[in-house]
Amino acid sequence: MSEHLFAVLIHDRPDPFDALRRTLNDLSVETYSVSTCKEAEELITHCKPQIVFAENSVADGSWRTILKMAEAEDVPLSVIVVGAVPDTRHYVSVMEHGAFDYVAPPFEHEPLDHVIKSAALDALRRRNALARTASV
Repeated sequence: MSEHLFAVLIHDRPDPFDALRRTLNDLSVETYSVSTCKEAEELITHCKPQIVFAENSVADGSWRTILKMAEAEDVPLSVIVVGAVPDTRHYVSVMEHGAFDYVAPPFEHEPLDHVIKSAALDALRRRNALARTASV
């Protein structure tokens, strides 16, 4: 994928996001972190990232708040929920609610690279479809 990748990380604690950020940087994904849903909404509206990584909960909301925010955006993006540990039930729940994926440590390069490329491609396809619809 040749498009520059930009991701917003929404979290209010360093673990596991410090490890995630390092891996994303290794994979040439530009990241910006915010600690509230309000900050995320402002940044997302202004910067139009392809991907958002959301902690389970922050001071003013949760991953569900982020999903609703993403659905309301005029430019499609992919939301990936980040857990502290692998959790199959939580994975199923976030997917049923519309998240692109659920990830948890360890953040290994090859699997995470596949997830981010798939998420970015999904966002790009939805953006292109929206642009085609708007031009008709």
